[in-house]
Amino acid sequence: MTVKGLGEGQRAALVISECQNGITNIGYSFSPLAEQVAARGIIAKIAELAASFRAASLPVVHCLITMPEDPSGWTINCVLAARLAKEGKLVTGTRFAAVHDDLPVQPCDIVSERHHGMSPFTGTMLDATLRRHRIDTVVLAGVSTNVALPGASTEAVGLGYSVVIAEDCTSGGTADTHQVQISMHLPLIATVSDSASIRAAIAAQTEAE
Repeated sequence: MTVKGLGEGQRAALVISECQNGITNIGYSFSPLAEQVAARGIIAKIAELAASFRAASLPVVHCLITMPEDPSGWTINCVLAARLAKEGKLVTGTRFAAVHDDLPVQPCDIVSERHHGMSPFTGTMLDATLRRHRIDTVVLAGVSTNVALPGASTEAVGLGYSVVIAEDCTSGGTADTHQVQISMHLPLIATVSDSASIRAAIAAQTEAE
């Protein structure tokens, strides 16, 4: 199956958004979002998709949002930032802030950590990192389809990348909000696909080289 953005000559990176214990692991954070992550089984699917990217020598990037040890370094300029500050769990270096226990970070992976904002490009080295790897297309997975993934898609398009959403590797705060974003909003700026089709496209690229 052809996936727009993953054609011949289009080099892709897997960008995994905020799959951290304190956000997506129900053993650490019993929240509606963590429940959706568990119900949809996205962590195992992301791990499988990441393995395909590594096998094709394509970058796998884990994008984390963490709070600095000094809370004065955390800017509270929206409701979500205030909520994270109040919970105080995503402090850098802690198990809560770490990548989900069932999604091991491999030595070849890239970790992009930020202390501000609700999407992964602004104020980080993510764009420079992707350009260094000659990336044309960003494949997004993780959470959430409410905030971070629409933000990441918009930023990526603005920076000139094509965007593919691995829908079965994403979750929102509720099933309804996820469906609205996936069916109505994200298709305006990204190709919405699934992990099996993306793996097949990556494999086809590898065979053609």
